Amino acid sequence: MKNILHVIFTVILIGFITFPAFAGGKTDSGRDSSLNTIEAGKFVDPGAVDAYAYINDYAFPYEINKNDDLSIFVKLEKERILTIGDKFNLFIGLHVNNKDYFKRNEGNYIVFIHNPEILLRTEWKNSIISALGKIRQAQKTNAVLGIFNPADKKIINISNVNSIQTVLNKIQTTKKIYNMDTLLDQSFKNMNEIKNNYSTRFLWITDSDLLKSNNSTREWQYFNYLMKLQSQNKISFSYLGYGETPNWALMNQALKNVGGNSYYINSNQELEEKIWDDYDRFVYPTIENIKINVSLMPWVMETRFDYRAEWYPVTNFMPTASYYTHTLNNEIKNMDSGEHKIYLYYLNMNAINKTESDLYYRTISKDGNAPVGFCSVQYYSYNTGKTIYKTFPLQAKYTENYDEYTAYINKDVSKYSILQNTSFILKELGNLVNRGDYYTAILLVDRQIDILRGYFAEKPDSAIEKDIETLNKNKELLMEQAKSLSYIR
Repeated sequence: MKNILHVIFTVILIGFITFPAFAGGKTDSGRDSSLNTIEAGKFVDPGAVDAYAYINDYAFPYEINKNDDLSIFVKLEKERILTIGDKFNLFIGLHVNNKDYFKRNEGNYIVFIHNPEILLRTEWKNSIISALGKIRQAQKTNAVLGIFNPADKKIINISNVNSIQTVLNKIQTTKKIYNMDTLLDQSFKNMNEIKNNYSTRFLWITDSDLLKSNNSTREWQYFNYLMKLQSQNKISFSYLGYGETPNWALMNQALKNVGGNSYYINSNQELEEKIWDDYDRFVYPTIENIKINVSLMPWVMETRFDYRAEWYPVTNFMPTASYYTHTLNNEIKNMDSGEHKIYLYYLNMNAINKTESDLYYRTISKDGNAPVGFCSVQYYSYNTGKTIYKTFPLQAKYTENYDEYTAYINKDVSKYSILQNTSFILKELGNLVNRGDYYTAILLVDRQIDILRGYFAEKPDSAIEKDIETLNKNKELLMEQAKSLSYIR
């Protein structure tokens, strides 16, 4: 009866509450493709999920300061630490102001349609024509809008709206070229020949995973090398995928240091929307050269993951270490208007008797206060025309009073720590299944569904709703396979 009432309550909630749209938006995390994969009866490929981008799909928990180009939120999950020591997380949130806060800056926009067969589909071709027409009308006359044609090794300049269809007709019967080195090298050479002083964005529209051959170290290194080289020459790179699902973890890792966006689409309407969205982000520069550093005291350790016993009934679970690649130092080439990024650090503080054995701690601590470290955020502001540097001291306090301890727990930080675990759990399932560890897999998924339902009832969020759907389908597949192999009855 309780479960039935919960379902009825959820349906009523869905009917009357408007969900916030996915926030962030410029970096695809693989959320949609994860759902498509499980609906096809397969567990997600770990590379198809970017766990550190996944967290940014959720609505940001704090209001921005509308008087600053960038709002920075640095919060510890716990400001009180039990004397026996404890785990706690650090939340760093960056949120860029809205577009109307910033000034428009002209730019060149070059599009490469990797597989010209897409132009034989009338609706998709019309969407490209519409998007490019809108861009050409928005540009100043001396800015370049072009189509890169590898067959001629040229950028075809689109001088006016009426010429767009003629240009697309010219390339729609050419063949797809697979040699990545040649395509990258030639396209960037062409862009270097553009004579004006504007920055240039190169949008690669493709039905292929560009990093599919990432097992070839040379190709992966060459891709990164060219991206970084052109970033120095005021050229940024965006990826717009359809068809084959890319390795989001690798693609986003390459793009974050060169100033570009990643998208994945399933329809011609999305194609038109994303081309314009990418251009519109590009011509409103906000902040760039962002550096986030966390420095910890000797009595505080960083861990790579957090599956606490009070959250998950799997105390012996050892996650795959290679999935947890976060570092204390992060650099991002740029962030766009309205975009946010969340960074979570999993920390562990020693018991008080161990901490007090440190001479430095005894010198600087007072009344049980325990410095945790500090966070610094540095970025270049286009609005002020200079580099901004801000520091945030981090401090907790040891306590023996459990009521005081719980009163100082930041529930938002706990919530986002758990939300980020959804993506890591999805990445783990294939490995757990391969080891025959269906019990751990089902326990993790089932518990995550239960926690997310609580968050959803508290504050509906379309990303959480999609997570619940994806996890439920994974649970069904896990139960089905486990029964067929007689792991469970």
